[in-house]
Amino acid sequence: MSGTGSHLDIGGVFERTGEIYQRAFGTVWLVALVLLIPSAIIQIILGEGAFGSFLGRIVQLVAAAWLMGSVVRIVQDVEARGDVDYTLGEFLGSVWPRLLAIIVLEFIVGILVGVGLIFLIIPGIIIALVLAVSLPALVVEDRGIFDSMSRSAELTRDNRMRILAVGILVVLIAWGVVALTVLLSMMVWWIGALAGLILGILLYPYLSMLTTVLYFRLVELQEGGVVAVEETVVVEEDAGPPPAV
Repeated sequence: MSGTGSHLDIGGVFERTGEIYQRAFGTVWLVALVLLIPSAIIQIILGEGAFGSFLGRIVQLVAAAWLMGSVVRIVQDVEARGDVDYTLGEFLGSVWPRLLAIIVLEFIVGILVGVGLIFLIIPGIIIALVLAVSLPALVVEDRGIFDSMSRSAELTRDNRMRILAVGILVVLIAWGVVALTVLLSMMVWWIGALAGLILGILLYPYLSMLTTVLYFRLVELQEGGVVAVEETVVVEEDAGPPPAV
């Protein structure tokens, strides 16, 4: 599912993401449920006070970061083996040592993009394109935070306009989801809240999966992705092969 020459195949990215999402749907759904539902319950328990709301946001941030990292691992597994071979605990456990790095990376990227958007919008878009695959680089290649950002800049260099097209399509999808949630909330608040939770469980993993597929396609275009994926899996297997699901 590669592009032509050095050009990213936009349709191929969405097609491959759909294939992996379908193949790994049960695992992705289970990971999302395990992380997002307890997070939502904890937020309700903490309440809406200033301190409770602050702690609730931290819990939500950790759950979202853990989910994104786990989805990267799921895509990595499918790209390497053609199917999901690791268990839920192994996916979550493999992300745990990198969880703080993921949170810090997302915070730095968010700040940079936000500041860039303040200054005439264009700089923010450019920064977002440059750093689009920082997270997969951090998780898959076990890089440091700033090294992952540099790696993303290297991988995206020749395809940033095509990545922009992918981003525009993603934004349209996200807007549609938000509009649907708001509409349902206006009808019956609890239906809107439930729909928001379900859509979040479906959408968050899809977006992380899309970004990771984008990363693998960029690696494939520049370096030959099969070799890179196999090397990563071999490193993990040296610590002991995971049992089949």
